[in-house]
Amino acid sequence: MRPPKVYPALAAVTATTTSEEFYVGDFKRVAILCRRADHALGSTDFTINTGFSAGAGTDPTMKANAMVILNVANANDKTNYTHGTVALVANGDAFGWLDLSCPVTHLSVTATETTDGTHSAWIIGWEE
Repeated sequence: MRPPKVYPALAAVTATTTSEEFYVGDFKRVAILCRRADHALGSTDFTINTGFSAGAGTDPTMKANAMVILNVANANDKTNYTHGTVALVANGDAFGWLDLSCPVTHLSVTATETTDGTHSAWIIGWEE
């Protein structure tokens, strides 16, 4: 297996920010890593936005996506629950996967800040 490609979507932003759109149409698996740092109060909600288009050089319409499987315990161990946002209320990281039943070509991340902190996100893709 080839090593994953890692795209820095948001780099320690300090206000509500949406990243650029990244082409993920060649990936078989896509993960998102979100980080909140410098926390004193408030929270950060990371929203995963997805879109479809004909290829890497096109401009898709992006919409919030509720098909992220977070790395959290589920009430039923036989079901993967999908989420629309990744919420962080303290310093730390959250890791999720885009559900494989949701093929998309483009992905962006929006960090919505409440009060303070720095907010970072990475898009990680595997081609095989």
